Order: sequence, then structure tokens, then C-alpha cells
Amino acid sequence: MRYLPLLAIFLVGASSISNEEEGARRVQAHLLIDDPASALQEAVSLAEQYPDSRLAGSILVEALAAGKQEEEALDAWNRLSIKYPDLLLDRHLMEELSWGILKKGLDSTQNGVRLASLIGAYLTRDVRAVPILQKMMRDSNAVIRSVAVQMSCSYQDAPLKDEIVRLMDEERVWVVRLEVIKAIGVLKMKSLAPKLQAIVQSERATYEERQLAIEALLNIYENISLSEFKTLAASNRAGIRHLACSIAAFFELEDAKKEILKLVQDPHPDVRIAALNAFGLVYREKASKSEAMEALEGVLKDPHPAVAITAAWAAMLVDPAWGGPALESWLIDALSENRRLAAAALTATGGRGTELALKILRETGDLYVKANLSIGLLGQRIETVFCCDCIYEFLNGEKRMWMWDTRPNPLFQVLAPSQVRYIDHIPNYPEAIDQMTRLSLVSLLAIVEDLRASAALKSFLQKRTWGISGVAAATLLQEGDESALGVVRGCLDDSDANIRLQACLVLAMMGRDESVLSDLQGAYAGADHERKLHILEALGRMGNARSFSFLVGVFREPFPILRVAAAAALIQCINR
Repeated sequence: MRYLPLLAIFLVGASSISNEEEGARRVQAHLLIDDPASALQEAVSLAEQYPDSRLAGSILVEALAAGKQEEEALDAWNRLSIKYPDLLLDRHLMEELSWGILKKGLDSTQNGVRLASLIGAYLTRDVRAVPILQKMMRDSNAVIRSVAVQMSCSYQDAPLKDEIVRLMDEERVWVVRLEVIKAIGVLKMKSLAPKLQAIVQSERATYEERQLAIEALLNIYENISLSEFKTLAASNRAGIRHLACSIAAFFELEDAKKEILKLVQDPHPDVRIAALNAFGLVYREKASKSEAMEALEGVLKDPHPAVAITAAWAAMLVDPAWGGPALESWLIDALSENRRLAAAALTATGGRGTELALKILRETGDLYVKANLSIGLLGQRIETVFCCDCIYEFLNGEKRMWMWDTRPNPLFQVLAPSQVRYIDHIPNYPEAIDQMTRLSLVSLLAIVEDLRASAALKSFLQKRTWGISGVAAATLLQEGDESALGVVRGCLDDSDANIRLQACLVLAMMGRDESVLSDLQGAYAGADHERKLHILEALGRMGNARSFSFLVGVFREPFPILRVAAAAALIQCINR
């Protein structure tokens, strides 16, 4: 008992902080070992001892954020920023504050908030995102798992690869399995090549699974010997023979011509198409004209339309006078999908198909055929005015949603009516695909300096609500063509406020044009919930330091998904 007073004195002495730097180190030590409760206790004590210290105040904000006490961290931030107005220059503290909001969002019961937090963590490119991605790959929601898998490809850490191995064995949800297959190829996980081959040869696998498995295997293979190729080409599984054709074309195997010509006559239509693709791309130049005609003669009359059209494409590359009549018959076929595919195939022949393309363009009444042919001819700068007329007519006359369809043959990009299915993790996914397809046609008009490009773009902006979710921004958006973006800039002075805002969002999301930053910030207060999200995503994509103060202010929004979006945007601005 006589030692108790001494023990009490010792504990009091131990709990006191001799100086603020020592106290800050102790808080950081607790944070380093992931003990936010002890860190917060130390930080509160430090702030009480040094109430006017910037260091103590900053450490308190950091500890509160690490403890997921979002409101308290913001209150502490605001009190400190009153004393120190230059606090907005402290990038580290703002990043910690943002991380606190993101980590709290990851614990939300709302799938949308967890998804937004996951995206925000991914965009940081910080090592702290790795355990978050790993955790989200085990989330109960399939959409969140699929997004986490997609994002793990950019990090390539061993724990994430281990999760992909597990998902390859255990995952049963189709949309997640597709992302797992893609990830295996991107990460070049050779140990999983046998499982990909099993998918390729499975009769139960979907078209999308087989195509992605073939693409993944092509990414994994660094090279292949002729003997290995011949083994694949002689397989009794159609999927493996399909893979052999893709490998031959991808690696341009010198001595694979004999097997490719044999596979042109394969019993399975997918294998015939793959073999014809390999022949047209690589092996027609290694075959004599008589040899090519002998190989293609039978498949030009194939009962499967996609095979026959692909054979006609290959024949056009050998001799337009021979292949042209075969392809022309499909361009006037009774079925519209066959006409569209034939038009895309004719476009893929380049200069060899110009004469036939111009003939059909003047004769056909099918708007999709005319649009597909016009796109190809514009690429060659042939009959530019006439082709622009056709595309402009299509933009104004066809009201259905569109897509680029490569399912019949991955070599042919077919402009077609949309058959895109809804995907949970990308809101309004078919509409998003339609938007991007339409904008690509408007871009073509702008590239060739058609005067109607501006009017077409304004019509597009008036009728469409631009703004796609963060996942769509990550997976769909491409850098915009400068000519098209120039037309968009012309809409910034339009009298319609909706067109001005839509133009700002397009320029920010596709062109990272920082001149629209003030306009976007000014439009935020009067925007609805969805457009606020789009504005925050656009600010994050631009990554300008002038957004710091605005985004910190958004942390006070009552909706957690807006706070999470602002935190993700702020981290992007800080890390740019």
C-alpha cells in the first residue's frame, strides 16, 4: 500500500507532456499502430495544454478524422482556420481530413456511400487504399466487389492479387466474374492461365466471359512457340481453337498459315470468324491469290451471316472485284442487322472499298448503313460534304439510343441501335453509352470543320443530361478531341443556363479545362442533388488548388454522399 502514492505520482508525471512536439510524436505513434482512440485521448490532452498552438490544433483535427468523428474534426478545423487563415495551404491536414470522411463513408449502410468512398480511396493512389480495396473485394454487395476488383488492377499489390485468386474460385455473380477475368489479364497472373483456358473451352461460359478470357490470355502470353500453337489449333475444344486463331494474329506467327487456312473451314462459327480475322490481318499477304480464293470460296456462302460477311471482307482485301459482289449482297440484305454489319465490314476495308461504299451510300435508304459508311469515308476524307450531310441527318432523325457493337466480330465497330443492359454500379448505363456514341459523331463533324457541328452539339446538350457517375468517368470517358472541345467552348456563352452548365461539365470531365472552374463552383448552390455530384466529380477531375476552400466548405453538406464526393475531389486536387 505504501507504494500507491508513488505510483500515482509516476502516472501523473507520465501523462503530462513536456512540450508540444513530444505530444505530437506520441499522437502520431498511436496513429501509426492504428490506435485512433489512444491518439485522440493524447490529442485532446495536448490541445488543452496548448490551446493557442497551431501544431496541437492540427494534431487534434488529424486524430478526430482518424477516429471517424467527422463533425468534430470539421469543428476543430474551422476553429483553427479562424486563427490561422493560411491553413488551406496545409495539404497534409486537408488530406487527413478527407481521409477521415472517406473512411467513415466505408462503414456506411448505404451502398451508394460505400461505393463513392471506395472510388475516392482509389483515386488517392495512396498505399492506404490497398487495405480498403481488399476489404471492399469482400463486401456483401456484388457491385462494390466488381468495382473494387476493377480498381485493384492499378495497384498490383500482392494482397489484392490474392483476393483475385480467391474470387476466381469463389465468385458466382456474373458481373463480378467479368471484372475478375479482366483483372487476371491486366495483372498478367500466369498461375491462373489454366482457369482462363477452362472458361474459353466451356460450353456454359457466356460470350462475354469467353472473349474476356481470350483477351486476358493474350495479355498473359509473352510469346508462344509454333508447337504450342499447333497443339491449341488441333484441340477438340472450339474455344481453344478460337484462342489459337487470336494468338496467331496477335503474335503474327510466321508459320501458322496452314493451320489458319484449315481453321477457316472449322465447324464452329466463332472459330471460322477468328480464323478469317487472322487471315485478313496477317496471312493473306503470305498466301497467293489462288490459295486465298480456294480458302474463302466456301465460307463466302456460309449460312452464318457474320461468317459470310467476314469472308467477304477478307475477299475484298485480296481482290475488290472478287469480294465486292459478295459484300454488296449483304449490304442490301432483308435483315437490318446484316446490312449494318456489312457496312462496318466494308468500312474496315479502307481504300479498297471506297467505290462500293459510295455506290451504296447514294442508293440505300437505311440510315444506319449510311451512317456507318459515312464514318468510314470521312476517315479517308472522301465526299466529305455528302458524308457530313448523312451524319447530321442521322443525328437529327434517329431517336433511339445507340451503341458501338463489336459482338458479331471484334474487328468491326458497328453503329447500331442500343442493346446495352443496365448495370447497377453505373447509373443510367445505357444512356451513358448513348451519350458517348452521339458525342463521337458530333466530334466527327467538328474534326472536318462542318459548320453544323455547333448546332448539333447544342441540341445534344439541350436534350441530354450530361454527367456520369464516378465509375463511368473512370471506365467510359476518354480525352476529347480538341476540335470537338473547341465546339463545346462555343456553348459557354449560350443564353440557356442548362447548356452553359452542360458545356462546363463536358470541358471539365473530358478536357480538364480549368477556365470553367469558377462557373462550376458558382452553379453548385442552385443545382439539384445529382448535378451537385457531377460538379464535384468535375472539380476533382480538374484537380485545381483553387478548389480547396470550396470543397472543404462542401464537407458541411447534410448528405453523406456529397461529403464523400467532395473529399474524393479534394484528395485528387491535393495529389495532382
